[in-house]
Amino acid sequence: MESNQKPSGDALAGMQKEAALRALIQRTGYQLQQENGQRRYGGPPPGWDGPHPERGSEIFVGKLPRDLFEDELVPLCEKFGKIYEVRMMMDFNGNNRGYAFVTFSNKQEAKTAMKQLNNYEIRTLFLQGGRS
Repeated sequence: MESNQKPSGDALAGMQKEAALRALIQRTGYQLQQENGQRRYGGPPPGWDGPHPERGSEIFVGKLPRDLFEDELVPLCEKFGKIYEVRMMMDFNGNNRGYAFVTFSNKQEAKTAMKQLNNYEIRTLFLQGGRS
């Protein structure tokens, strides 16, 4: 394939964090697809045998740093249960829109994640200088 051609559906082409995202995909076996202003990670996960998770298994994750991607969000969410799918809303510049939806394998995992992540600061901002 020539360097100016991209495989169709390759959601990683040209991304700054391409290596980190490829490592995540390799570790988990999930797929990453770009479609209609969002990027889908998973859905269903490898080896999933059964229906889509029950209603109430999806949580909204907001106030994300615009340069944060699945390589940071997924490991955080994996602490609370098996991820079925992450849908990260994306802009035309390749940044996220500040929010995502994470679907867990069941309602209890989603409830635990929501409780633990409520007001959770995913990155700490360090400011120079002090207060007077």
